[in-house]
Order: sequence, then structure tokens, then C-alpha cells
Amino acid sequence: MSLEMEFIIQGMNNNNNTPVSQEPNIVHQKKAFENNLHKVQAFHSSEPIQLNIGGKKFSTTLDTLTKYKDSFFSVMFEGNFALKPCKDGSFFIDRDGTYFHYILNYLRTGELIIPKNKPYLTRMLLLEADFYQIEGLMENLV
Repeated sequence: MSLEMEFIIQGMNNNNNTPVSQEPNIVHQKKAFENNLHKVQAFHSSEPIQLNIGGKKFSTTLDTLTKYKDSFFSVMFEGNFALKPCKDGSFFIDRDGTYFHYILNYLRTGELIIPKNKPYLTRMLLLEADFYQIEGLMENLV
């Protein structure tokens, strides 16, 4: 029996069923994964993302957009869809951007600040909150 084969058998007998000859490859893959994970985490927390909401441009971070787990943006950016930004690097969403700054400020602060006695604004924000599936915002508006 060759020396290499003995190492493989010995490695499999160590209760982990991973041949010794594959361990360096696994370690390399783990390091590569961790390196990519750090890049993704840095992107999520610090890199600005550009949104084009009905022709109006907004800048924020993925952390802000994905703050609420089941929201439109969390689903959009969770990685299950092949997203491609527009040529200018922004992500286009076909909604009226007039009210989006209220939505974005709510995502940033968790507070809804709107002028009083504006039932039309409240109604429009409720429609937008429903579209973006931001439960806490919808509760604030009802």
C-alpha cells in the first residue's frame, strides 16, 4: 500500500470521514469563503446603493433597505434574484418617488414624521408602505 493511501485511510478513520489529502483544499475553500463573506458584509454596511424610484434618485445602504426582514427590499436583495443595476448603477423601481423620502427616513430612524392634517399624504404613504411591505410603517399609518 502506498504512503499516500495510508494517509487517506488514516484520515478517514479519524471519525470525520474526510480524507487527509482533501483537508488542505477544504481549508483553502473555507478561507476563500470567509474572505468573500467579509467583502459582502463590508458592502452591506458601508457601500452606498443608488435607487431610482420613478425617476427620483436616492442613496442609502443595504443595511437600511433590508432592516425589515420580510420587506420588499429584503426580498429584492437577499440574493435569490439576478439583479442588474441600470447603466448608471442605480436600481430602478417603478413607483412614484414623490413619497419615497418618507419611506426611506422611516427605514433609517424607525419613526414616521409627516405633516398633520394631510389625509391624502397618509393614504399615499399607506399604499407605498403596502407595496414595500413595511409592516411597522403600515401600523403607524392606520
